[in-house]
Amino acid sequence: MAVEDGEKPPSYRASKSVPFELIQHSGIFFEEKLYTQALNLLLNIVTSGTVTSGPVFVPSPPLLAVAATFLVHPSTTTRAKSSEEKEAPSAAFRLLRLTNTLVGPIAARFDTAFAFTHFEASRHGGIRRRASEGEETPGNEMLRNEWKLLNTELGQSSAVWSRAEDFWHAVGWAFNCSVLHPERWERWQVWLQFMCEVLEDDWNERNRQVERQVPRAGNGKEQKRLRQSILHQSLIFRYIDGSSGSYGRNRRILRAIFADGTSSSVNEFREVFRNELKQLKRDQENIKKREAEVKIDEEQYGDYLTKDDDESEEGDGKDDTATTTERRPKRTRRGTRNTTTEQPTATANTNNTLYSHGTLSLFGGLPSLALRQRLLHLLSAVSEALPKTFTTLEELYHLFVENIRHLPLPIYQSFISPHVLPYFSAAAQTTLCEFLLFRLRESTAPETEEEYLNQAKLEQCFLPYAASKASVVDNTKMAIALEALVMILAESEMLKVTPELRAAVEDGIMVRADRAQDVKRNQSSKQVEDIEWCWLLESGERLLFMINELVPSMQAS
Repeated sequence: MAVEDGEKPPSYRASKSVPFELIQHSGIFFEEKLYTQALNLLLNIVTSGTVTSGPVFVPSPPLLAVAATFLVHPSTTTRAKSSEEKEAPSAAFRLLRLTNTLVGPIAARFDTAFAFTHFEASRHGGIRRRASEGEETPGNEMLRNEWKLLNTELGQSSAVWSRAEDFWHAVGWAFNCSVLHPERWERWQVWLQFMCEVLEDDWNERNRQVERQVPRAGNGKEQKRLRQSILHQSLIFRYIDGSSGSYGRNRRILRAIFADGTSSSVNEFREVFRNELKQLKRDQENIKKREAEVKIDEEQYGDYLTKDDDESEEGDGKDDTATTTERRPKRTRRGTRNTTTEQPTATANTNNTLYSHGTLSLFGGLPSLALRQRLLHLLSAVSEALPKTFTTLEELYHLFVENIRHLPLPIYQSFISPHVLPYFSAAAQTTLCEFLLFRLRESTAPETEEEYLNQAKLEQCFLPYAASKASVVDNTKMAIALEALVMILAESEMLKVTPELRAAVEDGIMVRADRAQDVKRNQSSKQVEDIEWCWLLESGERLLFMINELVPSMQAS
């Protein structure tokens, strides 16, 4: 999130690289699968400088990359067997969060550590190729050596940075898991929360670089060029610009953020790791076999001579991309889900059948919705700063509306309400609601030349009108968007209760109710429409309450 007025930006510590010998030592621990020992060593190294107020030692990009893979890889999460594998994600998360907090994403070189290399021959080769593109420098040589030291599958071909096509592939699969596979979502959620923190911190730090490095006076073209050059180095822009496929890039990004577990979404954003949904066998004999003691004299070697199942799945050295793309992940059976959720959410009627069978869990719950909104807000910030190299705000918000308009009412309200999910600024929330209202409202509503929302625009263009379609759900969604705008204007002290405002609110409530009554009911949809009517009536009551009670009390205080 952007730094709010009055909030001090983070004060990052000075940093320097971890000594080569310690990098080598940590790499040996990782190769021997002594994950917690390697991570605890790195944690001790990072925290050593904080005690003496000296520079913070920063782990190399390969070490940070493998630590981030530990957060989601099946062998260290849902299929973890040994204590080293089970404890690795927690230790890795502490290391990653501490590094980001102390030195920030730029000094930590997260742009190098978190670069997706799926379409390169290997992480190792990719670094060599990128380093050889320019002149040979000591920094490039050191970078190649750092990657060479980490000779482990989880740091190379089986890493999340190698397995996922790009960042948006991982995002889409994570949100599919939030709907279909709760066990996997529990792990992907942690990874995605951390990535959102890094992307936000990195973007904010780039903007602070612009303020420090771009002169306020001088050649306007040169200022713009320098500003764009700095922001183009941000991690979020690299993920946008490096998204696989050029045609329809932005629509694919939005489809990833709104991935909902339907067949079309799962086909586009498949599982990242091979056999990712495979569960760990809990056979008692295998447990006893794994826990067997090592007694060399009695020729009892425990599990040291047993081939690891995960090694055979992930470390076979073969390119399994074709296998992964041909296999459709199996859905977990959930008794509370209705089979209608397997169909694409193309129409409002399809979605309306969903919210009568469940709650926000249909879209992964509030944690999933919050992460989706954080990513949308990031895209909004990038669009505002780099409209020519990404897309304009108007085009971006049209894409937002395409994906939000047809959501089931509980999910739609969560995105629109300014008090449910806090990651949209008031300006962004207002813009989104206005775009939705322009798409939903009836054609007879007047246009205006006012660019920004104010009370006059709200009274003349939105409040007194119904939706263009004679459906309960569209009129309800319009009412919910109006609620959000009234609340935002009131909190910004831009709303004054007048007879004209009351008349516009009351007229709109009646018009939308009359418009919704034109719907022809049948027995199969009667129950769903009854629920929709409850939403519409309650929305009208809330609008009246805000105008008659809430807004006057806010103004009095």
